[in-house]
Formats: sequence, C-alpha cells, structure tokens
Amino acid sequence: MYIMGVILCFLFLPASSAANADDGEDGFIAAVLGFTGASAVEELDEYEMERLYEYYRHPLRLNSATRSRLLSSGLFSAYQVAVLMDIRELTGDIFSFEELSALDGFGYGFVSGIAPFVSLASDAVPGASSFPDPVLRNTVTIKSGMRNVSGNFDPEGTYSMKYRVEAGESLEAGLSARSSYAEEHFPPGKYSFFVAYYGRKFPGKIVAGDFSLRFGQGLALWPGFSMSGVSSADSFIRRPSGIAPYNSYSGEGAFRGLAADAGFGHFSVSSFVSGLGLRDMMEGKDTFSRDFLYGLNAGWSGMHGQVSMTCYAVSGTADTELLPEAKLSADARFSIRGTDVFSEVAYDFVGNAAAALAGVRAGISDALQMAAMVRYYPSGYSSGYAGAVRGGTKCSNEYGASAALSHSAGNWVDIAGKTGFGSSEKRFRGDLSIDMIYSPEPKYGVDTSSHQIKLLLVENIRISRYFSASVRYSGRYRSYGLPFRTDVRTDFKFSSAGWNANLRFNILHCRNFSYLSYLECGYKAGNLSAWLRTGAFIVDSWDDRIYAYERDAPGNFNVPAYYGRGYWLSFNSGIRLYDGIRLYLRASYQDYPWQLPESADKPPKAEVKIQLVMDLRKRMPGKKHDVF
Repeated sequence: MYIMGVILCFLFLPASSAANADDGEDGFIAAVLGFTGASAVEELDEYEMERLYEYYRHPLRLNSATRSRLLSSGLFSAYQVAVLMDIRELTGDIFSFEELSALDGFGYGFVSGIAPFVSLASDAVPGASSFPDPVLRNTVTIKSGMRNVSGNFDPEGTYSMKYRVEAGESLEAGLSARSSYAEEHFPPGKYSFFVAYYGRKFPGKIVAGDFSLRFGQGLALWPGFSMSGVSSADSFIRRPSGIAPYNSYSGEGAFRGLAADAGFGHFSVSSFVSGLGLRDMMEGKDTFSRDFLYGLNAGWSGMHGQVSMTCYAVSGTADTELLPEAKLSADARFSIRGTDVFSEVAYDFVGNAAAALAGVRAGISDALQMAAMVRYYPSGYSSGYAGAVRGGTKCSNEYGASAALSHSAGNWVDIAGKTGFGSSEKRFRGDLSIDMIYSPEPKYGVDTSSHQIKLLLVENIRISRYFSASVRYSGRYRSYGLPFRTDVRTDFKFSSAGWNANLRFNILHCRNFSYLSYLECGYKAGNLSAWLRTGAFIVDSWDDRIYAYERDAPGNFNVPAYYGRGYWLSFNSGIRLYDGIRLYLRASYQDYPWQLPESADKPPKAEVKIQLVMDLRKRMPGKKHDVF
C-alpha cells in the first residue's frame, strides 16, 4: 500500500518521456554491445545491463553534469572527464557529437559507443556553459511474475520494485527490492538503497547505503561482474567508475556503508568504509560477518592521462590474526595521439604476492584497430574483489597474453529508421581475438599445470539499410577436462517501418553436438510494441548447454541455459499508457516432448510477467546556480 501511495503522489506531476524510451530493446542491445566491446549480450550480466539502461533512458547531460557524476557513470576515463571539464570552462557547451569526437582522447569510434547514453542538451548560447538541470525526476518500476513448473497448476510467484528520485544534479536516491520464486514473499529476499549528494562549487559526492567500487583496471577493486576474456579491441581497457551509487535488483558486487570523494583541480581523493555483514544483518540472517572493508584512492588526471593509487583492507573480528584482505595497487593510463597505454600493479599483503597487467590499444588506420595485453596473476595473489581482464574465473594462478584486431571495410550504409550521428555504418565490421593462459599450479581438479587457448571471430555484414547478418565463432582448447569447445552462431536480421525479424542458428560442440534455433518477429509503432519468438533446441549434455538472451521487459536481463530436447514460445508487448507511463507484458511456455528415454523427465514451464514503469518529471522552482 505504501508503494501504491508513492505512485499516486507523483501522478499529478507533469511528465516528460526519456530521450530513448521508445527506441526499443534492439536499439539498447546494440548500444550496449557497441559501448562494452562485448561480442554478444550473453557475455554481460544483470547489474551492467541495469546500469546502462538507466543512462539509455535518461542520458547523462554532458554540458551540465558535475565532474563527480561524469566519473561515477563509468562511461569515461578520468582524463576524458578532465578534457570535458576544461573544454566546458574554456569554450562553453559542446553542441554536436562531431565536435565531441574531435576532442583529445575521444575519436569517432568512442563517441559512437557512448552517444546513446549521453545528451548534449544545452540552454546556453555558444561560448557559455549550461546551468544545472532543474528537474525533479521520479521513476517507479513495479514487476510481478507467476510460473508453473510442475506440470500441474501449482504456481509460484515473484515480485520486485525499484524507486529512484533525482533532484537536479545535486541529490539522488534509490530503493530496490526483489523476492524470487524460491523465497518468502515478505520481506523481500534482496534489496538495495542509497542516498547520494553531489557538490558543485566543491566538486565531489557523498554516498550512504549501497555503492560499487571500481578503480584502475580492476586488479585490486572491481567487485561484481566483469567479462572473463576479451572480445573486440575496446574490451581490453576498463573505464573505472570509482565510487558509484548502486541501485540494482541483483545485489551482487555492492558494498553497504559510507563513501565519499572530492576533487581538487586535477587531483581527486576517494574514501570508503563498508560493513561486510550489514546486508545479511539487515535482511535478518542468523549469521553474518562482523568485518569491515575500508580504503582510499588518490588520483591525478590530465588532458592525456591519469594515474591513481588504491589501498584497502578487511578487518574487524577480534580473533583475526591476519587481515583477511589487504592490497595496495597503482594504475596508469595515457592516450598519446590516439594510442592508449594502460597498466596496473597490485600487491597482496596477506598472500605476499604481486600481480600486474599492461597493455596497449592503438588505431593502425581509420579502418583497423588493435589491442594487446599481458598479465601476471601468481597463485599466492588473492582474487578477493578483483575483476581485471582474465581468461579463467579468478585473477589468480594465471599468466596470460591476449591480442585483438577490430576492422571495418566497405562503403557506408544507412540504417533504416535512424537519423543523425550513428545512422550509418560500414558494410563490413568484425573482430578477431586470441587469449592464452598458463596456470603453473594445479586447479580445476587436475594435479599438474594447465593451459588454455581461446579464439573468437565475429563478422557483421550490413547487406542493405534493411538487412544485416552476423557470424560468431568461438573456440576453446584446454589441457584438462573436456579439451575442445566450439560454438558457431549466425543471425539474420530485417528491420523496416516498424517491422523487425531475427533468425538465429546456433551449433555447439563440447561433449556432443547441440543445436538451437529461433525465429523472432516484432512490430513497433507509436505507443505499442509486440514481439513473438519461437525456437527449438537439442542439447543432450549439460556440458553442451547453449545460452541465448531472452527478450524481456526493459531493464531486465534474462539469459537462460537451454538443456534437453524441446521448444519454447514467448510473447512480449509494451504499451505507453501516458507520456512517461508504460506497461509491459511477457508470457512464455517451454516444453520437452522429445526427451530421450534415458534422460530425466523435465516438466513443461509456463510463466507470465507484468511490469509497470512510471517516469515522471517536474521542473523545480528556484534560482539557477552557477556551473562549476
């Protein structure tokens, strides 16, 4: 009832739809892949998708956002933020993406990747800077689902909600809660909350509640999800967000406590303290950790580079003889005429071991970009909260080297339904990467050293403004377990005047051969969108399972693993009830009628989800303040 009361309180506010609210999920997925450098959406996770979806629906205002907001977005490096702040101070607002791409350290490729997540909105005359955005924005998302997996009508339920409020560029707060199918309905099994204040005349922020910590290249602090491996040349380099408010359903990788940062010209300092058992304690768990994580980051960023140092430790229990975690790291990244050089070195005091990585990304020509990296993660180095690029599951017991080439060729082809910057692309675009690792100490159940080689090849072809195709090949060889794993996927897409279609074929071989294929068709026009997907799969071994991203309501992330012999059917629709208020429905059915006799019987599964999103805005009264 309280939630419904909050919703009704804001119904009277004049609403304004977000910039990308009606661009569709396909546009969002393409934007995420372009920004992250991932070769497929299946490589990402829920937190990353939720975070980027917030910026997709509500683009970051580059001409008025504070330095701290720009950094915590994770869209820019520290020296790119330094460039933006200097340009805004010296020449005023930026009025076009072409102008943004001409700045040092940016370039056309990078700007194409971030363009869907940022806004160049300006209320200033040329040569001047914009005022802060004086808008009070309230976003409420309510989801509910019901499924039946027993074959009889014995449904399970789930629900979740998320509320976010922003008062201009100064104040932000959020609350999310989720109860999964296997949990009690109340209280919710997971929830997160935060309150953040951003300063302008004294640039910096304070965050109380849940926050994420991502520094350097992830060798010391990068908890939560991170891709294990490399795809395109853009995926080699991390864009640290430092201290950032956390407002995700998953709860993975979040700290709960107090954090703050401050800027002094080109210097910045961040500090944080988190009770590692606060989440479990507040959720009523019987046992929880009494340890605290606390640390500090200090950095410098200029027009062509950045350096920083991070230190943190975990302690707090009276009977702890040694600190469970204590690390010190130093990282650097410089851009010299379009060539990025990056590195990080970290020392683990508990394990008495040092780890390091270094790499380079360079544009060989307008059509060819390369990247290379080497890394050294000794077995004594604790992976802890690390999330640097790696070939295995942890930043430990791994010596690795990676290289990638990204290319584009052919003439520029217009894309149906798009206009302006990024409305055309090269006819041929692709990525080739190789990743090699050696583990000197035994792991994965083997008694000797081991090694692994991964190869990835992706080719995208823009056949015409309506048709496109892509081929993705990934192969893996390792000296333990099942040595070979090969995955080949082809997609054929059509888009025109609201109609969309996608046909996929996927073949995978590890223990045996497995197959998956689906056809998806959709229509989007005005206030209504509808999608229908049907597919079938033959996967007789769990080692040969195939992951496929499943379309869901915006802001959700669903990548099921298909195993068995069966088919599925899903329907998605969305309707805009009012400017800023949308309702989504998803229904799906999955059955296994062709199971082999020796396989375990798998009952059919039916599921229905509904989601209501209310995005309401109101211009705040009061005097506009000067921009820092």
